[in-house]
Amino acid sequence: MEDVDLKDKIKVPEILAPAGSMESLKAAVAAGCDAIYIGGSRFGARAYADNPEKDEMLSAIEYCHLHGVKIYMTVNTLLKDREMDELYPFLKPYYEAGLDAVIVQDIGVLKNIHEWFPDIEIHASTQMTLTMGVSDKLLKKYGVTRMVPARELSMEELVQMRKDTSLEMEVFVHGALCYCYSGQCLFSSMLGGRSGNRGRCAQPCRQQYLVDGKKCGIGEYVLSPMELSNLPYIAEMIECGIDSFKIEGRMKRPEYTAFVTAMFRKYTDLYVELGKDGYRDYIKTNRAEFENDICHLKEIYNRGGFTQGYLEGRSGVPLEKKKYDSGVMLSAKRPKHGGVLVGKVISVGKGSLRYKLGKDIYPQDVVEFCDKNMRQEYEYTVGTHLKAGMQVEARFKKGSRIFAGDEVYRTKKAVLLDDIREKYIDKEKKVIITGKFEAHTGENAVLQVILKDVVYSVSGDVCQNALKNPADEKSVKKSIMQTGNTEFEFSTLDVTMDDGLFIPVGMLKKMRREALDGLKKKILEKHRRSVMPCDEGEKVKEYLTGESEKELGKTTEYIVSVMNMEQLSAVLDFKDKNITKIYLRTEILDDNEINHAIDEIHKNKKKAFIVMPQIFRKNVWERESAVLTGKDSSYLEKCDGFVIKNFEEYTFLTEKCMISSEKIVCDAQMYVMNKSAYDFWKENGITKFTMPFELTEYEMDGIAKKAGCEFILYTHIPLMVSAQCVRYNTKKCAFSEKKGINEKIILTDRKSREFMAINYCKYCYNIIYQKTPLYLKEYEDKLKDKGISKFRYDFTFESIEEVKTVLSGKYNGIYDEGHITNGVE
Repeated sequence: MEDVDLKDKIKVPEILAPAGSMESLKAAVAAGCDAIYIGGSRFGARAYADNPEKDEMLSAIEYCHLHGVKIYMTVNTLLKDREMDELYPFLKPYYEAGLDAVIVQDIGVLKNIHEWFPDIEIHASTQMTLTMGVSDKLLKKYGVTRMVPARELSMEELVQMRKDTSLEMEVFVHGALCYCYSGQCLFSSMLGGRSGNRGRCAQPCRQQYLVDGKKCGIGEYVLSPMELSNLPYIAEMIECGIDSFKIEGRMKRPEYTAFVTAMFRKYTDLYVELGKDGYRDYIKTNRAEFENDICHLKEIYNRGGFTQGYLEGRSGVPLEKKKYDSGVMLSAKRPKHGGVLVGKVISVGKGSLRYKLGKDIYPQDVVEFCDKNMRQEYEYTVGTHLKAGMQVEARFKKGSRIFAGDEVYRTKKAVLLDDIREKYIDKEKKVIITGKFEAHTGENAVLQVILKDVVYSVSGDVCQNALKNPADEKSVKKSIMQTGNTEFEFSTLDVTMDDGLFIPVGMLKKMRREALDGLKKKILEKHRRSVMPCDEGEKVKEYLTGESEKELGKTTEYIVSVMNMEQLSAVLDFKDKNITKIYLRTEILDDNEINHAIDEIHKNKKKAFIVMPQIFRKNVWERESAVLTGKDSSYLEKCDGFVIKNFEEYTFLTEKCMISSEKIVCDAQMYVMNKSAYDFWKENGITKFTMPFELTEYEMDGIAKKAGCEFILYTHIPLMVSAQCVRYNTKKCAFSEKKGINEKIILTDRKSREFMAINYCKYCYNIIYQKTPLYLKEYEDKLKDKGISKFRYDFTFESIEEVKTVLSGKYNGIYDEGHITNGVE
């Protein structure tokens, strides 16, 4: 990896604000953002936001460009083949209007957008689960100019990524966190058909779970992270070389968008103004101001407080610990807005209570009374200003279980919301321009309006001397600077004119209208693009009519993936199927076992493939480098191939280990959802892939015919892959204790559905599996008719007998059919 001086990379980061509606977009612009990201009516990862339709989206692009703000559209969902033909006409008007960038997850979408609209910038979404900068060469080929890294990275890893890539880096700095690595979650999809990969997550992570059949001491919401806030880390992140500070929150209210944007604008500008040392001195000297701003951020929205996320470590820590915290970054007692602590109940009578205030509360504030588990028992709206230290009497509704010692939280601070609305929402921000007006006897009057480097001029009538009431500078300025309901506002207007001239007010107003209209068109014209007429529709037609390779008539092959040596033994003893390959998962097997397993597989005349880890971060790269390329490495050459789950592993194998792409199989998590995704990998040497879990038997037709397609007939679907650890959060760290490594923990939801969480300490990630297996044996013949000839059995925690039963086709337990017949939304 090339060493780069970070000083050469440091620049003022962009403040990138979310917009779930036009109101939020305008609020963010008013609060000082540099760029907006927003979803259109299709293909965005927040399908339930108030996303604009075509005309409103075009207006949004115009609005941003007039205000000097960039606008990025989220096209960050996985597309099925039948949807891909809709992508071109959907994006074309926005591309022509000057959309600055698209944010993309699906590699098929990535490939097509780059071919169809080569001038637009593409940002690799956090849904791609990018954990290192080493894959930038691959992404650059397809027009990617920016990557949004996984939110689980530490500051050390971000610094290393900055060294490894010349792509821009966009990092989340505030907002909601997912429990799972973004792009790796199938929980909502498999439970109810609402796919997070398609913008319709039902947030099962915010639900209650029993842990091994019991309520957990830290709370029942054991998969619910706190809200992220990295405002205290602005200096370090600027010095790291981050290009864009991304605020999460397209589903949140405009007040949230405006205030969070304003806070990151304020402290970023302070750093730029004061410099490295001056900024830190300012924060120390003005600690009360900074903490008050943090408190206001909490008033707007927090979930169990704030966490710094993973910047200081792999599992993250809260910014402040409460008495019930165990040091984890979960909001395990409450999955929604927690408000700010303002008081404590001191006595409870029949139907009324008395509480003591620790903070002032104001008219229209909403306060609620919470028990020790942070459950809301009662809330009411305050009617008058009450000061800290006062004892307040309040009535509560019958049935509320409130006790002395319960805490009182403010969940709405009305005066703060009113202030935000007044500053950023109620009054639309104007575009500030300057102007020059000249009028001389016998010459046409000239008005020039200017916005930075854009200048537009109009001419009026020939100026004549006045018979009476000549114009003066004050009256000219008044007529021209009255911009009314237009987008513009003059900061200055220089007037140069001869004395005694007759200048009609009507002419001045007409000149102003023409000048402002012309300036607007000229500003927007700078951003407009055109698509070559010969290109229109051709790419779509080519995509729709492209032929597929079909493997009809080929011998059916079976592939088996195993987790441990016992499962391998059971597979090798099974002789009734044409098992040609065995995939070795490495989370549990040690290096000696892997070497021995490869030898045993080869003795049985089968091919041995290594399944790479689910997540491939810097420490795993270093470990696997030693294992696969070190002097003592013995199984790199013996291994017949590798199964990859992310971009980093492709780069690691092809560039670090010099493995041929022909020996690589893309696993289901690589989401080859459409023909273009297949073509992406084919262009990069990979033709073997695994059918993803979210396609029906009909939706997979286009890629089922591709040579090299593998279909999983049996598995426990990995619903989540997480840097969080259920065992660590609810008990203790198994790796530190050297006890409970790879332990199975049962999570049970409110509908009594069970899930298996396993902590794989070797790579320091958790996988939460669907406990009920996916079993699609009865569809095998139908799938063969589609051209699929390679079928796979993935074993995780099955016993030897269970492995044999499944392989023999005699499994008769409870099973799930996934999405083979019922597709995802």
